[in-house]
Parts: sequence; structure tokens; C-alpha cells
Amino acid sequence: MSYSSAMKFDIEKFDGRINFGLWKVQVKDVLIQSGLQKALKGNTSKMEADKWEELDLRATSAIRLCLANNVFVNVQNLSSAKELWEKLEGLYQAKGISNRLLLKEQFHNLRMDEGTKISDHLSTLNNIVSELESIEVKIDDKDKTLRLILSLPPSYVHLKAVLMYGKESLSFEEVATKIISEERRMKSDESTSSSSMLLTRSGANGKKIHAKDFSCWKCRMSGHLKRNCSCGAVSEKDSEASASNVSLILGDDGDLI
Repeated sequence: MSYSSAMKFDIEKFDGRINFGLWKVQVKDVLIQSGLQKALKGNTSKMEADKWEELDLRATSAIRLCLANNVFVNVQNLSSAKELWEKLEGLYQAKGISNRLLLKEQFHNLRMDEGTKISDHLSTLNNIVSELESIEVKIDDKDKTLRLILSLPPSYVHLKAVLMYGKESLSFEEVATKIISEERRMKSDESTSSSSMLLTRSGANGKKIHAKDFSCWKCRMSGHLKRNCSCGAVSEKDSEASASNVSLILGDDGDLI
């Protein structure tokens, strides 16, 4: 089988900080696309020595090129793809109790800060779950869904109640979709609010409104407001006029007058 040399793959170099489980899957996919995946298991197919040596060298080189320098120095003396792969798994995919506890703690204590994008928060959650699964710790869909809901910040408090009230079961995909929709709605409301405030601050003709430009609703005199008016009680006619005309005015200091 021949493989096209025109293929191009962009993979982030593993530096010990990014998700090893995801990086491992991506590198393995590259090896599969290049026809080199057999090298990860050693020469079990009894391939001819020359052909095996070439395949193993190519696979080892491909893996090394996906490592950052600080990681590469720890494995530079390993000459086979199988040894290199197993060494990386031993260093960065530890299945010991301490690593399990650390990842479980990260999962259960996950909180989303106000202002964080939902897409970034979902990525963080999925990365933790992926690392847990890579060390054979399974997180079922229900627990993952509840963790997502409980990790939301106070601005989503009403949505949290809606999602959990009277529900016997929830799917992660369904909840994630609703949260993304809520984020869009909140951003739309913020945009509308900002536009309304700008219009009020600028006035109908685009000019800033000053105190000398408005009149009292009570006596119809200019230069002061109804709350500062010294005239008598407002008439029924004036009350009707006031009820049908509403204006929001901001002074130079930005406060409603």
C-alpha cells in the first residue's frame, strides 16, 4: 500500500503540560496515515530486517519530531519506536493512585470563572475526562453532565435550575447545547443594553444632552426638573402628557437626572 507524501499534519509538540492522552491519539493517527503504526508493537510480523529497520527508524523519527525539547532530552537515547512510546506512557500517563486522585480532584473541583467562554470551559472539562479515561478511570455521561451544570458561575443560576428541575436524566450533548445558546442570548442582551445606553447618552440627534436643554414636566418651564419645581400640584392634563412621553436623560457625569 502506498501513502501520499503530500499529506500535512499539524500537531502541537508535547511539552509535558498539554493533554498527553489527546497528543498520543493524534500522533498515533499520523503514524497510521503514514503506514508506520506497526512499529509501536515491535517486529511481531517477522518483517525482513532491512524493511523493519527502515520502518522503525521512520516511526521513531516521527514521534521525536512531535516532542518539545524539554521532553525530548528525557528520551533521546531510545532507538526504537516501541521503547520510545512506552517510555512516554510511563512518564506522562501514570496510572498510580496519586495521579488518579489528582485528576479526580480536578474534575470534582472544576469551576467556570465569570467571563470565560463556554467553549474554553468545555475544552477544559473534556481534557480532564480524557486524561482520566486514558488511565482507565471511566466517567459516565451523567456524572460529566452534572459536573458541567454545577461548575457554571452565578450568572447561569437560572439556567442551572431549569436544567435540573424535574429531570430524571440529562445528556451531556443536550446540556452543552443549551448552555451555549444561553451564552449567545446573554451576549445579545449585553449588546442591546449597550446600544440603548449609547442612544440615551447621545440623544436623538447624536448630540450630548445638557441640563439647560430640558424642561420641567410639571410647569413646562425650562432650566429645572420636576423634582426641583416650586410650582403647585400637577394638573390632570399634565399628568396625561407625562404618562405618554418618557425620556431618559444622562448628565455629563453619566448619572440619570
